[in-house]
Formats: sequence, structure tokens, C-alpha cells
Amino acid sequence: MNIESLSKNKNRNAPNSWRRYLLAFGLVIFLISSNNLPVEGQGHSLSIEELDQQATAYYDSGNYLRALAPAIQVFEFHQAERTRETPGLAASLNKLAEIYRNLGDYDRAKPLFEKSLQIYKKLLDPDDPQLAVSYNSLALIHYHKGQYGPAEKYFYKSLKVLDKSFGPRHPNQAAVINNLARLYEVTGAYPQAENLYEQSLEILQNALGFGHPNVAASLNNLARLYHRMGDNDEKVESLYQEALDIYKQAVQTNHAGFANTLCNLGDFYLEMGEYEKARILIVRSLSIREKILGPRHPDLALSLDGLAMYYIAIGQYDNVEPLVRRSLAIRENAFGPIHPNVAFSLDTMAAYNRDIGRYEKAALFLLKGLKIRRDSLGNDHPDVGKSLRKLAELYEDAGDYDRADTTYYRAVKIMKKNSDP
Repeated sequence: MNIESLSKNKNRNAPNSWRRYLLAFGLVIFLISSNNLPVEGQGHSLSIEELDQQATAYYDSGNYLRALAPAIQVFEFHQAERTRETPGLAASLNKLAEIYRNLGDYDRAKPLFEKSLQIYKKLLDPDDPQLAVSYNSLALIHYHKGQYGPAEKYFYKSLKVLDKSFGPRHPNQAAVINNLARLYEVTGAYPQAENLYEQSLEILQNALGFGHPNVAASLNNLARLYHRMGDNDEKVESLYQEALDIYKQAVQTNHAGFANTLCNLGDFYLEMGEYEKARILIVRSLSIREKILGPRHPDLALSLDGLAMYYIAIGQYDNVEPLVRRSLAIRENAFGPIHPNVAFSLDTMAAYNRDIGRYEKAALFLLKGLKIRRDSLGNDHPDVGKSLRKLAELYEDAGDYDRADTTYYRAVKIMKKNSDP
């Protein structure tokens, strides 16, 4: 899980609930005199302030679906009651957009973030920390859509503002550093990613303490990077377990970050051949995600793919295809058909067909995924190398040894290029 959100928290002595509010949404919340006007709730009237608090509580717990309705009501109130652009309208736009982003509805989130930024630019100084929040939010939308160039640009704009406002060791800086590290991770720049993840973790541990959920998210990200790099298995497992322990103490276990680490550790156990351990974790992550994110969130695809790979590993093939088809549909709906995340579902479908001896069909899925990765990530990306290696292994299984050798050579060349200092 990315740490992702920022806070504009200048008053560190504020009550915990207020500080969590700022951390959760990264917003400046302007209390206005009309906050206590009643709005119809379920069986009774709720004030705008109460709806705000309700949305915040659900968001903080990772229950984004339930946060959506009160956040929409707050936004509609500000939109209807105001004849001009106000901080309250900008804040409600940003909050609603943040919920949509966490629900994987990036097309709805983006124009809301853009409108909020437009208002804030009119109302605030160019170095106001709230602009850093907005830049970070737009960077994340571009990142989720696979638009890595614009994402990197907005992350650096956010860091520039935050450095002027808070200095280089503030938790808000750490959140954006973490997000930039994730971008470098997915684009294959592993040394840069590792350096930034470690920098973010150190800042968060010093500023928030070792038991904060943002520290758990940072540990999870570092573990995932080491896993992707093929680093020491004991170190990877230890970091994931440490993250889970923090989540259990700091937040409810029905939390998106907790589910994310469960799924990542489950994938790790799958690769280690510890299938029952993997199944328990992946099934639990899927249950949590369905409950708090809904049936179409892209994070569900991670759990679905993991569960499909478990069934492939133990030879229960009848359970595989429905899971992967659902995973593929979720990703294509969230990202479009040519996003690199879609290639992961194609990889799983290829693994299934390869295991049951349908080599030609498996090759079609791998080649489609390879094209997506080349087009979106570049010819020398580590994931392109991994796709070629899988394709070489498939050709070898099918007895096409010449093609296997040629493809494997291309894979090794890319992987060596990415491992050279």
C-alpha cells in the first residue's frame, strides 16, 4: 500500500481525531458557520459537520465505500450553498476525489482533483502546503493510469512546495517520497526506489514512532521491492510480518493496508512453496477487500490472481479460470486494456493454460502481456525481461528449443542490464 496521503498539520498538539482527519485526507478543513445546518440522514437529520466526521471515520478505517455517501452529501451542500469558489468547496472536492481514487474510480477522481487545485491556486499562495497535497493527488492519478512522466512531474512539484513549508524531514515529505519510490519501482529503477523507500521509512519512524500505520505501509513497500528484486527471503518475510504486527496494533484488521500486506505475504509464500500459508492469507485479503472496497476495485485483482496461482500450484484447475477472468475484467475496467497492470492477469491466464498443456493459448496471453509492457514501460524494463523469461520457459515446455534459447537470451540481456551498477 502506498502511504499516498498528506496532511497540512501545523498544530501537532491538536486532538488526535482532528490530526487523523488531516492525515487521512490531506486537506485544509475550514469550519464555517453553516456547518451545523441539518441534512437528512437515515431516520434523523445530520449536520454537515457530522457528515464530515462520518466520512472521515469510514475513510480512516479503510472503508471507502461507506465513506462515499456522506462525502457526496458534504460536496453537494457546498456546491449548492456557495455562489463563489470557497475553501470549503475545494476541500469537499478533494475529499470526494480522494475516496474515488481509493475506490479505483480514477476517471471520476481526476476532474475533482483538478477543480480543487484550480480553486486553491486562486485562493492560496503558491507555496501553500495545500497545493502540495493537490499536486501529490494528481500525481497519483497519473501513476494509477500508467502515465509515469506526468506523475513524476507532479510528485516533484509537491516535494518542492513541502520542502519550503516544512523542511526535508517532515512526514508529509516522507509520504510523497514514498509515492515517488513506488513510481521508480514499477518503472524498474530499483536503486532509486530502494533509496527513497529507506529515506521515507526513516523519516516516518522518527516523526510518528515505530508503531504508526504509515510506518507499516512503508515496511510493506520495502518488503515488496526486495521481493521483486529477488533479495534475501528472510528479510522480505520479516518486513511483511513487522508490517502486519503494526497494523494489528494500530488499526482494525478490516483495513486496506492490512489486506494489502496479507496479500503480498501470501504471494511470497506461494513462491516459497508454502501453499496453505499462502491460501489463508490471500483468502483473508480478498474477503477484506470485497467488504471495504467493493466488487470492482483493482486491488481485488491482486487477491484474485494470488488465489488463482494457488489453485494452479495445487492442480485444482477448475477453480482458476473464473478467478482470472474476473481479475482481468476488473483491471481492464479500471485501467483500460493496455495498462501494465492488465498484463499481470494475462500472465496468470498464461500460467493456467501452460499447466494444462495448452501451449499455443498460453503463448498468446504472454505475447499480449509482453506487448503491453514494452509499449508502456519500454523495451528494457525488468518486467519485459520477466515476460520474455516466462515465454522462453513456455517454448521449452512445448519442445520449441531454438525459440526458447533465443527468447531466453533476450531475457537475460535485459535482466543483466538492469542489474549492472
